[in-house]
Amino acid sequence: MESALQENVLPRQGFEGLDRWMERYQQADPDAPGALIGALSPRLLRFFRSQAASREQAEDLLQETWMRIHRVRHTYRPGEPVLPWVYAIARRVRVDGYRRTRRITLHEIATDVLPEKSAQAEARNQGPMFDTLVATLPEAQREVVTMLKVGGLSLEEVARATSSTVGAVKQKAHRAYDRLRKVLQIRAEEEPTGSAQ
Repeated sequence: MESALQENVLPRQGFEGLDRWMERYQQADPDAPGALIGALSPRLLRFFRSQAASREQAEDLLQETWMRIHRVRHTYRPGEPVLPWVYAIARRVRVDGYRRTRRITLHEIATDVLPEKSAQAEARNQGPMFDTLVATLPEAQREVVTMLKVGGLSLEEVARATSSTVGAVKQKAHRAYDRLRKVLQIRAEEEPTGSAQ
């Protein structure tokens, strides 16, 4: 589990200039939006993908997030860390997207035939990837782990982004790590029987 999670941890030093870029964005600097989008989009896309959205849904949520950030950029307080502010917006966009999808799904007709899994998708899933592991977690734990490990946020920043306390974030992270450890142990125990084929 350590190696799977460590591969996805982002270095903190990559986020140091974001606060300044956000201030420049508020002051209508034409270079600021590109710098922010370039630095944050991969992390936000990974955040949305870890929340069980398809790639297309994740990209739509990312685009909606940037449109919302543009509309509410005046609410960012200079001097405050920008990551919790951005992730709070992304989280709200995800919830709104879920609600919108749910409303649409309630009006659609279900089909009896499901598409088969492609051989290429099965070949990629040989080892437990971060996204696969995190998908086994409840939504609140998945969100916290993704913000911590993929987004590179601190406990305090995750607490601010999720409107909760640092203690609650620690508890969710601890429970998530315990659950991931158990999932990896179960998979390790099942692996010898599966490889005998």
